Amino acid sequence: MSAQPSLPTISETNHLSLPEFTQVISLLFEPTALLTRRIYDARPFESYDKLLGRADELIRDLSPLEQLEVVNAHPRIGEKATNLSALSCLEQGSKSANEDAVMAKWAELNREYEAVYGFRLVVFVNGRSKESLLPIAEERIAHGNKAKELATGLSEMVAIARDRARKLQAPSSKSPSPKI
Repeated sequence: MSAQPSLPTISETNHLSLPEFTQVISLLFEPTALLTRRIYDARPFESYDKLLGRADELIRDLSPLEQLEVVNAHPRIGEKATNLSALSCLEQGSKSANEDAVMAKWAELNREYEAVYGFRLVVFVNGRSKESLLPIAEERIAHGNKAKELATGLSEMVAIARDRARKLQAPSSKSPSPKI
């Protein structure tokens, strides 16, 4: 596998063309032209943290149909590696001993979730195994509140983007840690 990409400095990002900016935003969020354009139009940003804070606001301000477009850009957990971005593939982790059974369960839960809510399940994996996330999916299917679930999925997307930004920033472009 190739080396993990890195983000340009926020100053460089602020001056990129739309196609170049799209490549950067696609490292943080799964590719979605709608969200990318909104973030692009909101430049400049003082930091990636500010960019992601503004992205979170922009997502909340989208119409419900636009929010569905954004959340559905995210891959399904357990999706075949050929259908995942390189970062999603890394985040979803390595195969387990019972991978076939876990993947079959994810396929079932993804179908059930999408039948209940009409959009994809988004969970911030955060280093957890696909198997350990199964109860989270089952719980989120069971509560049945579509508005709450859409808000949760969008919030999880922003959490994923924040985590990616933290991991992909070159040491010199990260915000300094507060002194204690």
